[in-house]
Amino acid sequence: MPIRGMFLSALAEIRVGKIRVLLSAFCVACLVATVTVVAAVGGVTQQVARDLFEQQTGRPGTMLLDMQFRRMNADGVPAKSLRAMKDSLQRFGIVHSPYFQFGQAQIRTADRQVFKSQPMNGPPKFMLTVTDHRLQEIDYLSMKAGRWFNATDDVRLEPSIVATEGFARLVGLDPREAIGARIEFAAGEIWQKARIVGLAEERAGGMMGPSGQIPMVYLPFASMLQMGMPTHQPTFKLRIAPEHSAATITRLKAEAPKWGVDQIHVQKTFGNFMAIGGKLRLLLMGVTAAMLLLGSLPVIALGIFAVRQRRSEFGVHRCFGATGPDLFLTVLLEGLIVCFAAGLAGVSAGYLVQGPAMGILMSRYFGISEQGIDTSFPWDAALLGLGVAVCVGVFTGLIPAWRAMQRSVIRAIRS
Repeated sequence: MPIRGMFLSALAEIRVGKIRVLLSAFCVACLVATVTVVAAVGGVTQQVARDLFEQQTGRPGTMLLDMQFRRMNADGVPAKSLRAMKDSLQRFGIVHSPYFQFGQAQIRTADRQVFKSQPMNGPPKFMLTVTDHRLQEIDYLSMKAGRWFNATDDVRLEPSIVATEGFARLVGLDPREAIGARIEFAAGEIWQKARIVGLAEERAGGMMGPSGQIPMVYLPFASMLQMGMPTHQPTFKLRIAPEHSAATITRLKAEAPKWGVDQIHVQKTFGNFMAIGGKLRLLLMGVTAAMLLLGSLPVIALGIFAVRQRRSEFGVHRCFGATGPDLFLTVLLEGLIVCFAAGLAGVSAGYLVQGPAMGILMSRYFGISEQGIDTSFPWDAALLGLGVAVCVGVFTGLIPAWRAMQRSVIRAIRS
């Protein structure tokens, strides 16, 4: 029997046995939807864990470089030393960004109202952080509006700054209208006008105050040098491949005396999500195997019952030249068509359920906002669901197809 004939025969039987087909498809669709949702939740959980870790400590390969200087005057670390450090890091081809935080900064708005970062008593109101455009290559930064720094911000006479929504509200600005607003700030005695060019997402893992995360203001490193702002605790963020980290640290320690540095402290923040993902996948595979076995039993029973009811039909096919393998493939193809269609329905249902389910789980039970976190549907879960549907089709079709092939022609005609 040609393949086209087997396919048409399978479709004809599907049309005839509507109730049996609908019951089988319902069982398979429920199984596939459950497997898809479980796999999607597991995949999104892994994505959320990775994104939260990167928001707190940086992308894979991030290191923090702290230094202790031999000589430091009242103005802090000399600008010449800071420039020498950046030149060395750039010469070594290291992706790097300054990351200095000023706890004594002041902000003055257009109505001359002054906000101090660190009041005499109480927690800080905001934090001024000096960095540059390369921080977005190292940290997990997400913008709500406007833009992050670029290389042209290093040569602007009027400094560009990036703030968070919390900072905009602190100084009386509407976050929707904050882009382009001008403020004045000072980390010493000199006041400097600056323009807000972007609003960044509040960062998970940032400094926390009694009312939530402390608002942040980001200032380009070149603007800090031009203004002569003093810094006493310079820190650089580096992004280095883990296999090159040891050699890079050795080179930096050899270069440190040229910067006037006594000691270098390097803190590695490498994350290993492969091990977490491997264990999670093993767990999902075990759950999938158990559900595959349990969910297939009713489908197998329906298939065997259908083969028993079609004994005379198989006898007629055999009389007209159909062989045992032809009947085997016809019954197997019928199961595959039904299960694949049910698999598409199950994956679609899982896709529709996963979005609201993850939002509820993250916000209500874990207290995690979806802003800046990748909660998109992992399409490998859809591929897993379709794979399960095909496996169920093959697994549940083998026994009925084998029994159809073993039917005796004489007994089938007599029946």
